[in-house]
Amino acid sequence: MTNTLAGFDYRSPYFYMVTLKAEPGARPFSEIGNFASSGGADVFGTENFAGYLKPNGITRAFVEAITHFGDKWYCIEPITCFIVMPDHIHLILKIENVPDRLSLPKLVWQLRRALDRAYFSVVGGDSGANGARSAVRHCLSGDWHHWIVLKRTHLAAFKRYIRENPYRAYIRRAHREYFARKSTVPFLGREWRAYGNLSLLELPVIAPFKGHRSTAEGSDEWNAIMAKAAQIGPGGAGISTFMSPLEKAVREKIGEAGGNWIVLHPEGFAERWHPGREYERFCAEGRVLFLSLYDPLPHKPDKAQMYRRCHEMIDLVAAMDGD
Repeated sequence: MTNTLAGFDYRSPYFYMVTLKAEPGARPFSEIGNFASSGGADVFGTENFAGYLKPNGITRAFVEAITHFGDKWYCIEPITCFIVMPDHIHLILKIENVPDRLSLPKLVWQLRRALDRAYFSVVGGDSGANGARSAVRHCLSGDWHHWIVLKRTHLAAFKRYIRENPYRAYIRRAHREYFARKSTVPFLGREWRAYGNLSLLELPVIAPFKGHRSTAEGSDEWNAIMAKAAQIGPGGAGISTFMSPLEKAVREKIGEAGGNWIVLHPEGFAERWHPGREYERFCAEGRVLFLSLYDPLPHKPDKAQMYRRCHEMIDLVAAMDGD
């Protein structure tokens, strides 16, 4: 069962992003790689997947089942945004006019049944990952996840996340050493949690940047900090939370100059955490390291907690300028 939100009415007419995970032992649903011509565009009707996602028979059977799922379940809109990854499926499901006997969990259960039928129609019997007989009875785990898209303005971000999933999976697999998580890393006399390229801590230049949100673009303070950022080349890294408008501008200036980023992250790194899309390419190039003094929380820190954590970390590294 998924981690449904207590008290929420899952018959509500919202968009939901649903993630279904493969059952251990199931055959790969597709293949990730750097393919010159994957055929992904033929299956999914978009060029976004071409080159990084190669479909197989299971992929095509799943596409057929997903696109026609709404033919029977009239209380949802046709599913048009989805991706079939090797070991999971992402999709956007829009509920409308749901009768009392149905809800999101029941609809997902019905979708899993439809995908089970599609899977075994391709593999036959209960063949496992290597084609041998196995105890696999379902292709998808009962442990599924979801996000409620409470604001329509967020829908584009969820769709973009789904479209770009094959590319992100490819670069993480192609550069595993730069997408690694470490529980303890000594730095500035403290133990930090880390994610990314640890060798950045050995660079000869690590320059801290702290920019207040009230700093006006084009002011003397803004221009001086940007000039400092422009001097950070491949042999150095800027270290900051990169959250305020000035700090974000500094991050871009460092990136343009060929420098590296050490990002102070206030939330820690949960098991499913991964870098945001603005960091993916630089992470694959080994140009990013995320550091946090904190273990992950079961929920996002509130504004006051986030503010306190950011200041604790940036004040600690700001003292580097005086060393």
